[in-house]
Amino acid sequence: MGYLDGKVAIVTGGGRGIGRAHALKLSREGAAVLVNDLGAAIDGEGAVSSGPAAEVAEEIIAAGGRAAIDTTDVSDWDGVGGLVEAALDAFGRLDIVVNNAMIARFCTIDQVTRDDWERTIAVGLNGTAAVCHWASAHWRKQGPEAGRRIINTSSAVGLTPMGNNPMYVAVKAGVAALTIACAVELADLGVRANALAPVARTRVSEFVAGPLMSQIPEGFDRMAPDHVATLGAFLASPLCRFTGRVFGVVGDDVTIFEGWSAERHLDNDEKPWTVEALAAVLRDVPLQQDGWTQAIKGKQPHFTPPHAALEQLAAVENG
Repeated sequence: MGYLDGKVAIVTGGGRGIGRAHALKLSREGAAVLVNDLGAAIDGEGAVSSGPAAEVAEEIIAAGGRAAIDTTDVSDWDGVGGLVEAALDAFGRLDIVVNNAMIARFCTIDQVTRDDWERTIAVGLNGTAAVCHWASAHWRKQGPEAGRRIINTSSAVGLTPMGNNPMYVAVKAGVAALTIACAVELADLGVRANALAPVARTRVSEFVAGPLMSQIPEGFDRMAPDHVATLGAFLASPLCRFTGRVFGVVGDDVTIFEGWSAERHLDNDEKPWTVEALAAVLRDVPLQQDGWTQAIKGKQPHFTPPHAALEQLAAVENG
């Protein structure tokens, strides 16, 4: 008996990496799983292939679970309606959605092309929103029911941005905000919506970090996607009492992120500010927010903006 016996889940991007781990773990906990994966390259290019999704589904079925596959492109808003219908046709209900599909293109804001920007947003943010929309529209028709779950995939780089990949940062920040909105708007339907901010071995992380990610160590493997899937299974389970929260995970380290919050408040006694008055009152405000964020080895200090950005500005302004 598992925590998710009788439940039905959709996992987007479920053919590889973290998505694959989610699909397998949810199945082991008793859920029937619709494995969605386009089968494309990490940049979203290439022919559609059912191979990755089919391999995961076959593994689930071989272990005695229930699974079906789907190759819908989640950036196709209306097509995602068919994805939800496919889960209903295959298994008769829908309880859990895990939004994991994403592509990655690497460039800075001055280098990015319109296609880079729009395609990344279309898959990562619009695709997540589309699945949330069609799943919640179905649930709205069905009426309130306990046990419904939305699990979205954000990232520490969206919550504590570092630069160097503006599309990815924008998507992951947007996903975190969308998750909180879903938690507020869908509570009356019995939906708990939370987000993951994972660091694990995937095609993208291996491309970015190389040997640091691709080499599998002896003993405890911090980068194994299974760690992320276990936290995802908790969020999907009846044991989870949270909604509207973002959970980071790297190996055995779990981080609970805070949202953007006000740093300080200034007022001018109901008089209009002047430029000079604002300059004077803001003179003592620190140039950086001082905090910390999750990292491959647990956590690390984080400053917004980073020291390097301030140093580069000073170099330009001081000649």
